[in-house]
Amino acid sequence: MGIKRSHQKFIVLLICGLLIFSVQASFACTAVYVGSDVSADGSTILARTNDYPELWASHITVSPRVENTPGRFMDVSVDGKVKTELPATTYKYTATPYMNSTREASGNNKDAAVCTNEYGVAMTMSVSAFANDDALKADPLIKDGIAEDTATDLVICQSKTAREAVDVLCGIIDKYGNSECNIAIIADSKEVWYVEMYSGHQYAAVKMPKDKVSVFGNEFNLEYLSDYDDNITSKELFSLPEKKHFAVHGKNNEINLFETYSGKQMTKDYSHMRTWIGHKILAPSQFGGDYNIETMYPLCFEPDKNVSMKDVSQLVRNRFDGTQYSPDETGRIDMRVIGSETSLSAHIVQVFSDLPEEMSCVSWVSTGPELYGVFIPVSNDCINVTEAYGANQSVKDKEVFDTDHYPYYTFKELTTLCTGPENYKIYGDPVQAYWSKAESNMFSGMNKVLKEAKNINDNNARAEYITSYCNDMQTKAFEDAKEILQKVVTEQNKNSNAFQMKRNPETHEMTGEKVEIPPINISLNASKYNNLPELPSSDGFSFNFLFS
Repeated sequence: MGIKRSHQKFIVLLICGLLIFSVQASFACTAVYVGSDVSADGSTILARTNDYPELWASHITVSPRVENTPGRFMDVSVDGKVKTELPATTYKYTATPYMNSTREASGNNKDAAVCTNEYGVAMTMSVSAFANDDALKADPLIKDGIAEDTATDLVICQSKTAREAVDVLCGIIDKYGNSECNIAIIADSKEVWYVEMYSGHQYAAVKMPKDKVSVFGNEFNLEYLSDYDDNITSKELFSLPEKKHFAVHGKNNEINLFETYSGKQMTKDYSHMRTWIGHKILAPSQFGGDYNIETMYPLCFEPDKNVSMKDVSQLVRNRFDGTQYSPDETGRIDMRVIGSETSLSAHIVQVFSDLPEEMSCVSWVSTGPELYGVFIPVSNDCINVTEAYGANQSVKDKEVFDTDHYPYYTFKELTTLCTGPENYKIYGDPVQAYWSKAESNMFSGMNKVLKEAKNINDNNARAEYITSYCNDMQTKAFEDAKEILQKVVTEQNKNSNAFQMKRNPETHEMTGEKVEIPPINISLNASKYNNLPELPSSDGFSFNFLFS
């Protein structure tokens, strides 16, 4: 049986010291990009943690294609007062929006977070970033402009390519303006675009190199457009700072976008340390030294070795492990790590260039914190997701913390119990070790499923085949999560005796020797995540599961 308790808002207390940050510092997303030429399996990989110190629950949706139906609108502004008309035909897409209960409690829009559509276009937004005062004074943010809560599904539902998606996003900014400073990544099987949105109407997008990787926290990173093969910019990107006298020129007298629109005055440990650790992990030969706030870590860099899905899944859980900044190893509470217990959700997207576009994207989704959670697969070819992962908590249940029915709450509770110096070795490490085995099996299994699905000629049978695998993995993960949560709760209650000293077995007097609590044992068998569906029978819709 699960655990239910009242929804309580988290009050995050950060001690002044190493971290000095702006009033918007509650945004703490981190993004990762791995080009197809330097990934272990040749796929393009995008990832993002979606962080905020609240209990905001998400679920997974699959929105159908809509044919020739004009007169439909979607929100531009967060409050929904400004809307834009959709094309008559919109495309099928997956998304990870907030539940209705969260929207009611927070007053936010749905925030689709990550989307993949039937044409193999994927988008994640946003990593919030910070423009400087000169830029925002010259071109103020627009209150009712586009926001991260409204942009992703609005763009993806009407874009057949990554380039078209960039044009759609930038066109919306041109027409309605930005309400926030954001960063987006948009990909298809041919190319990936990185978009920085600086102020009310200024933006720059560059096509990312396939032989590089990128990791960044809440900060702008783009310096010179000449470093990239292709770019898209707002009309006044360069003329506005020249006119308003805040342009900063660098190499060959070219405007340095970072120094012009953001600059070192906006660089804070809060964000910059997450950028540093990503560079240090993926390219220790170049960035193996200690953190330095004065270092400009490049947006794109070469990894020391090809990067796997496993590497990325561990990177987005990183807590400055093995460094002087580790909150688990040092007890510090002034560190803003990547793998945070305040993650609302996290996702990793794979885009495959050797698959038909309608099955070329896989979103690996953690609803709830990824730190002690698990990434489950959702293909862009999926017909649906399981009842639990698709469940949308109603408005009337906005204050119900329900681990029985919603994966978000289960993983949130599990992470809360496993996090911290007193808990991570005893409870957290065994939980992570189990999910690591499960994920490895799923990463391998999904590749096998896609390889088989590629040869299924009937589109409906292919979608059913892929969906059956994804749904089975989702079901197993949620069942395991609930069992693991109960194990952790039980063991913590058994270990919560205030007299944490060994006792004389005859007199029960305390001996003065502290009790050493061993790590818990997760007795579940991760080999079940090797289960693969049989290929379709002659009628195309009959599936059983085999052990592979």
